[in-house]
Amino acid sequence: MMAEATPDTSSKSVPAWVGKAAVFVLFAGLLTAFFLLATRKGAKDNSGIKENGEPALVRHDQQPYLNVARKLVDEHFNWIVPRHRMPGYSLMLIPFYDPDTAYEIDPTGKEDRRISEAFFERGKRFNIILAMAVLVALYFLSRRWMPVWEAFLTTWSFGFLLAVIKAPYVQPEIIFYLTFTLSFALLLKQLEDPTWMTAIFAGVALAATFILKSAVIPLIALFLACFGLKRLVDLIIEFRTGKRESAWKRFAVDLSKAAIIPVVFVALLSPYLRNTWKLYGSPFFDVHSKYYMWMDTDEEKRKWRDLDIAEPDFVKPENEELPGPAKYFREHEIGEMIERPQIGWGKLKWRLKEDYSPLYRLLVENCRWIVIIVLVLHWRETLAWLRKHWATVLMSTGFFLGYGLLYCWYAAIGVGPRLILGLSLPLIGLSFFLVGRFGGVTRIPKLGIQLNDRRIALIALTLATIYHSWHVVSHDLWIIEGGQ
Repeated sequence: MMAEATPDTSSKSVPAWVGKAAVFVLFAGLLTAFFLLATRKGAKDNSGIKENGEPALVRHDQQPYLNVARKLVDEHFNWIVPRHRMPGYSLMLIPFYDPDTAYEIDPTGKEDRRISEAFFERGKRFNIILAMAVLVALYFLSRRWMPVWEAFLTTWSFGFLLAVIKAPYVQPEIIFYLTFTLSFALLLKQLEDPTWMTAIFAGVALAATFILKSAVIPLIALFLACFGLKRLVDLIIEFRTGKRESAWKRFAVDLSKAAIIPVVFVALLSPYLRNTWKLYGSPFFDVHSKYYMWMDTDEEKRKWRDLDIAEPDFVKPENEELPGPAKYFREHEIGEMIERPQIGWGKLKWRLKEDYSPLYRLLVENCRWIVIIVLVLHWRETLAWLRKHWATVLMSTGFFLGYGLLYCWYAAIGVGPRLILGLSLPLIGLSFFLVGRFGGVTRIPKLGIQLNDRRIALIALTLATIYHSWHVVSHDLWIIEGGQ
């Protein structure tokens, strides 16, 4: 006999304010620990001169972000930012640049440091504070979709398994992971229940994400495809029930609510997109998607990068064909194209298990199986929900598989795990959302017992998060290069 699932109706034994106060105190304590750990890691692993004689600031793309901020200020914002990296994060660094403590530029070009230690240190401190703000924002945003316990675990599993490792590096990854995840969540909300306000918020979130890293164009395309398909199915169903007039009206209004998202997105970014169009011939030009991802080796990427392929005045060398999809498809067999993302995943999986083992194990060994168990215990409700929200399932599947495939394809030329780690926060959030959404009390009449499987699942995930977090702060944090 199958277990009978019912909602969790356990009563609260303490006043609400006591629970809120406990969450506040615990959150504040963890936030303080986060600051101390990240600051110590920055001082230990991302400061001074490293073993190879290089300053720490020249590693892991930190110098370019700082240098863009410096050049924008020094040249009174008349300098053109190359479309190799997006300018959003560098703009955030500008308030921390002080010309009085700037590094004296070598006019001969022999010394290429360009960034002072003072600016570098301020950039690190800013990124740690920014990471703390991200964690606070993540908790309150998570509370809109899940209960307190699940939101708390979402925040701090991300905080101590990933963010604390990356916080002391002057890079946009942490804020990007938040805006990318928020964009995905808002698009899912708009897919199921379209409103004008959600559309505006989604457009703003997508624009903020794009100016940090130009990785959202596939997400916008995926949303529009799923939204159009869902509205078309709804239209056909209403036609069959004889509601033709109201169906067309609802269809038109819903499409308008979807169209406003790219309109807001383009409107907010219009100055940047217009200049990019003028300089490169396309408003969405990106050197990574146009050139780099169609190369075969890291050496080929370095060759073209050294030729300044990302610069607007780039001139193609004679007798050289630019890398791109046409060249790639002409020179490669179908089997090679199928094998390429497999090779990329092999490289990424090794790096994830080597450098981010606690995060990988939480997602693969803990969250995956606990979520499956909860869904199986509540299989009737799960199937009903899947049938009703099929478009959400379709878009979520396309999101994880699509971006996973793209990142694995790109990783084949030696790109590190920074991109694929962008899927970790959506996966963490989805896991805890599913536990909170479907977990409850399961009755087993034959045995005469009932189990609060949500509580059991959350206790197990809490213990797993504590265990993995301790492994990070006691070991991994001090040996992993978080900028990779």
